[in-house]
Amino acid sequence: MFLLTNGKVLWGAVIAAFILSIVFYPFLPAEMPIHYDGTNSPDMTVNKLAGIVILPILMVVFAWAQKINWQFVIAVYILLICHIVVLYLAI
Repeated sequence: MFLLTNGKVLWGAVIAAFILSIVFYPFLPAEMPIHYDGTNSPDMTVNKLAGIVILPILMVVFAWAQKINWQFVIAVYILLICHIVVLYLAI
């Protein structure tokens, strides 16, 4: 747990999310699905740029907020996992 709360590892995860966004940007469709209904059909989409920027920006906010409360560290890693899943599902 101490390694995950290390500031360098935390900001490395944030930078990795931005790098993943840049690398996968050309391969993503114009509209990215962000929500699926019960039949596994996308029922909510966003613009490609918004889809790859929202989660990394939230990661920056939570990484900065970890100075206030260490529990925000968990949110950064959860958002990283969500970002990877969203990119995977969009491709």
